[in-house]
Amino acid sequence: MNAPLPVIESKSVFGDQVERNTQLDVILAMTNKMLQLAKEQQWDSVSKLENERSHLIFSYFETTPSVEEAEHVARFIQKVLAADKELISLGSSEQQKILKHSQKVSRGKQASQAYASSNR
Repeated sequence: MNAPLPVIESKSVFGDQVERNTQLDVILAMTNKMLQLAKEQQWDSVSKLENERSHLIFSYFETTPSVEEAEHVARFIQKVLAADKELISLGSSEQQKILKHSQKVSRGKQASQAYASSNR
């Protein structure tokens, strides 16, 4: 006689996988929101969202993705990396703008001090 097969509750197995896929979808949505905020120059909001996103990513990968999840996870990683590359580029551009502005302010301050010194 054949032994009965163990009963596996598909809802439990698929529910966990759906929940993990949903986690990735949430992380990707956060990444897209970060990109939108960066384009709007809202860097404080980008930073706060990135902090939250980092926690979610860490939490997701505390459990090693299954073989069944591998393809979905690989696509997710590619999308996040592409968005992060764009975020870094936007951040670098903003940093350069701030640096140039700071240099102008510094030169203006030096000119003002030089003018004040010459009038003494």
